[in-house]
Amino acid sequence: MSAQPKVTIARVEAWLKSEDLNYELDEDGDVLTGFENCMVSIIDRGGDFLSVATTWRGDLGEAEAAALRVEVDEHNHSKYGPRAAVCMTDDGPMLSADMSAVTTEGMSDAQLGDFLGMAFATVLSFYAEVEESYPALVTWTEED
Repeated sequence: MSAQPKVTIARVEAWLKSEDLNYELDEDGDVLTGFENCMVSIIDRGGDFLSVATTWRGDLGEAEAAALRVEVDEHNHSKYGPRAAVCMTDDGPMLSADMSAVTTEGMSDAQLGDFLGMAFATVLSFYAEVEESYPALVTWTEED
């Protein structure tokens, strides 16, 4: 078996460009992008893991956060991904979801593209289910 190329942020950038997705790099060199309903960070964790970490744009109150914690727990116990969490922040409760891949042995371009595409699709599908269950938490419009 031949060695796979190392996964780098430059290769992630190339994939994002090939998919016509806008992005920027933060001060740590992580990729920042997003969709209508979530913000996305793509983080290279020392060449061993690549994480696609997202934060949902919905406006959670304490009551919604408590109900979502139950659904998130069910989701995490019944589905492979994404891993989801309701966390407390200085701004209040926040819903997040992430997918990670082991990259220690590298990935081909096809493997990297498949992982990123799957991570985006899985996260967006999860958030779509939340939005269907909690339409009042959708605080944005297509124009935002």
